[in-house]
Amino acid sequence: ASPDEIDALWEVSKQIEGHTICALGDGAAWPVQGLIRHFRPVLEERMATFAATKKAIAN
Repeated sequence: ASPDEIDALWEVSKQIEGHTICALGDGAAWPVQGLIRHFRPVLEERMATFAATKKAIAN
């Protein structure tokens, strides 16, 4: 994963929120938005750690 994918996920969740007749669409988007809003630095750190570990194992 990469930070660009976090941005893409955010955009997809914003396209769902408020653009559906069913309230379940909003309900599905909010947890994703909350995760990104509150824990983006943690997500990016874990992505970097995983990439470094994967690279070290490959070498």
